[in-house]
Amino acid sequence: MKNNKVYPNKWQSVPFSFDLIEQWMENGKPTKELILKNEAATALKVSEMQLNIIKFSAVDEAGKEHHIENFTGQNAVTFKGITSGHFLRSRSVLTLPQGKYTTLRFYLAKDGNQFTYRDGVEEPVNDFDRLDFTIEKDLQIDGNEAPEVKLWFDFVPFKWNRRLKPLMDLFASKGERPRLANSFGN
Repeated sequence: MKNNKVYPNKWQSVPFSFDLIEQWMENGKPTKELILKNEAATALKVSEMQLNIIKFSAVDEAGKEHHIENFTGQNAVTFKGITSGHFLRSRSVLTLPQGKYTTLRFYLAKDGNQFTYRDGVEEPVNDFDRLDFTIEKDLQIDGNEAPEVKLWFDFVPFKWNRRLKPLMDLFASKGERPRLANSFGN
């Protein structure tokens, strides 16, 4: 009787390589990572945004707007800060003509938009028709990029104690209380 050796790990995939196909398609080209900033969001201490996006475009250094993509229906997208480790991927950003771009512009629907502030307070924000995010160190497209770009949003991080606030409010003093001693009179 002959013994055949079986090596099951020969067909096993590499652990933590969920984006292996994307890496093959990039052919060694580094993925562009854009850090997007919004001064109004920083001033208001916004930590997260949930936006109902209609249209997406980029503004070049001359101020000309280049259309990237339209969205139909409800497209609620959550933007989280860099400190959360979440980012968005886009293949359509790199379809722009060659040039230098300074701003990404998101056009918003009239409802379904919400800001979450650093202390955890959520507020519906439907007054804006668009939001502009400046690109840190600009985006230079020369036609030799990887097929995808990562979008990171620079927001104020959440307070570490925001989840404990209801418990802390329970034990917090509610101001000056009257003393019982000498309150009954003589």
